[in-house]
Amino acid sequence: MTKPGAAAIRRILVALDASPHSLAALRAAVDLAAKMDAELEGLFVEDAALLRLAELPCAREVLHFSTAEFPLTRASMESRLKAQSEQIRRALEAAATRARIEWSFRIARGEVAAEVLAAAAGVDLLALGRGGWALDRRVRTGSTALEIAASSLPVLLLPERGIPENAHLLVYYDSSPAAQRALLAAAQIAEAGMDGLTLLVKSGIGIDKEPIEREVAALLEGMALEVRYLHFDPDKKDSLLVALKAEKNGVLVLGSRKPLQELLPLSAFLSETEMPLLILGDELPPQTE
Repeated sequence: MTKPGAAAIRRILVALDASPHSLAALRAAVDLAAKMDAELEGLFVEDAALLRLAELPCAREVLHFSTAEFPLTRASMESRLKAQSEQIRRALEAAATRARIEWSFRIARGEVAAEVLAAAAGVDLLALGRGGWALDRRVRTGSTALEIAASSLPVLLLPERGIPENAHLLVYYDSSPAAQRALLAAAQIAEAGMDGLTLLVKSGIGIDKEPIEREVAALLEGMALEVRYLHFDPDKKDSLLVALKAEKNGVLVLGSRKPLQELLPLSAFLSETEMPLLILGDELPPQTE
């Protein structure tokens, strides 16, 4: 049941490139679509920058674990992209068929982030992997994911491991309309098959926790959910980050990007943790019934 004020998730777009992070995003998007009875759309972007690079006379391809070089041409790159898109389409079809969800797949060509953002304008949630084909394993988040994460769109960012088993949802809650929307959306997902809810709330001198707990109980009335509270002190540096790192199987849910901007910069969260992040967007209107 979708409560009034909750953000409805009916169409999910997953951006795919066959990397391990991308395939993790596919698994998570399929699972979420099944839980929310949503339609799933897969998108593969043929990177125009790669095609332009392949046209250069000096372009060469060096295979992993080999010093051999091969000429790189536009025709060979187009063939590679075609094969990759077909591999992704088959993976999407197989996963969606197993989950018994509606799905579609399309291919775009252009600058990757711009094409993904354009395609996501008409959906309720964009899912994508945090990294791509980066060889440096220390790079937790790729440039495309960073650009999209900084937008105002609803987005689910997945690390390579995806959503862990026995995952529980962590909701930053401060009584704002955005936090209420995040709580209601997280409650719907949790009811559909997640391991409870944990609310991240501020604590410290002069902060009364009881009104928030009463408010949460009223919002979740009629929903059979186990709720626990995780307190952090906003006056102590890195208190929120420390609290998040202690939650090994958590998925952070935010109603907007504002909490991270004020308490924990998005770049710090993405560089210091591998926790999946669900942001419901910054300008989503509430659903009315």
